[in-house]
Order: sequence, then structure tokens, then C-alpha cells
Amino acid sequence: MKVVLSLATAAMVLGTCGVTFAGSATQEAMDEEVATNRALSKVPQGQKVTGTSCISIEIGMGGETSYRCTATWE
Repeated sequence: MKVVLSLATAAMVLGTCGVTFAGSATQEAMDEEVATNRALSKVPQGQKVTGTSCISIEIGMGGETSYRCTATWE
């Protein structure tokens, strides 16, 4: 039993060492460029940006548009 526990612990430690975790940040603004830049500003230093995407959202009866943009990294 101790051997199995030791092997499981070793596998968990080795499996997480040196691995870069992917992530994402989402921000919203009335301007698409502003929303994108806000999301990009949340990317941790040293991480590689793998993409950005935006969706437009109509707000209220006035037909104003807001943008929700996401930056992804690895």
C-alpha cells in the first residue's frame, strides 16, 4: 500500500512540474479595441497569447453595442 501511495504522489509531482497552464481573461467595454486591450492586459507576464475573440452585445432599447473580448494564453 505504501508503494502505491508513493508512486501516486510521485506521478502527481512529476505531472505538474514544468507545465505551463493555459488560461483566459475576459473584459467588456463599449469599444471592441478597448475591450481587447483590457483582456490582453490581464495576460500574466511571460505567457504566450494564443488568441483573442470578441462578441458584440446589444444593450437596452437604444441599440447601443457593448463588446466582450477574451484573450487566451498558454
